[in-house]
Amino acid sequence: NISGCNQNCTNTNGSYFCSCYPGYEILNDNRTCVDIDECVCNIGGCNQNCTNTNGSYFCFCHPGYEILNDNRTCVDVDECECNTSGCNQNCTNTIGSYLCSCYPGYEIQDDNRTCVDVDECIHNISGCNQNCTNTNGSFFCSCYPGYEILNEYRTCVDIDECVRNISGCNQNCTNTNGSYFCS
Repeated sequence: NISGCNQNCTNTNGSYFCSCYPGYEILNDNRTCVDIDECVCNIGGCNQNCTNTNGSYFCFCHPGYEILNDNRTCVDVDECECNTSGCNQNCTNTIGSYLCSCYPGYEIQDDNRTCVDVDECIHNISGCNQNCTNTNGSFFCSCYPGYEILNEYRTCVDIDECVRNISGCNQNCTNTNGSYFCS
């Protein structure tokens, strides 16, 4: 290569000239080709990120986005729609990400994906004044024998067997908390 051209050499009558491959430009010595950093100017037309390569460049997206067929434009990925979030109950898509949440009666774990039942009975948040039974996502209250639950389904009150005439006593009936006695 007596021309000293770094990439392309084109012969002409009595001379020659050097040229470069696409993505390169020729220096002032008219022989040496150097890479054009397309990312320097307007990030190469990329919507989010640009990486320069020898003679070219490529665009890429932030996490939670995907690149369109134009290889420049990034759009939000709906992780909920694609079932890639890992949320085991509710998923809400956000721009570039997503949020997991739980049904009532469940709480999100440290992994921000998994929901576990809240035991309202153990945490004393049920409001039951006697028996509390935990269920998946909820609970229910119940009463000791001789008591009945009020319409708000939390408070147990004594059943007055004497007033209701359900004691079976022949003569005198005395009501007690949760019971009665005959005399």
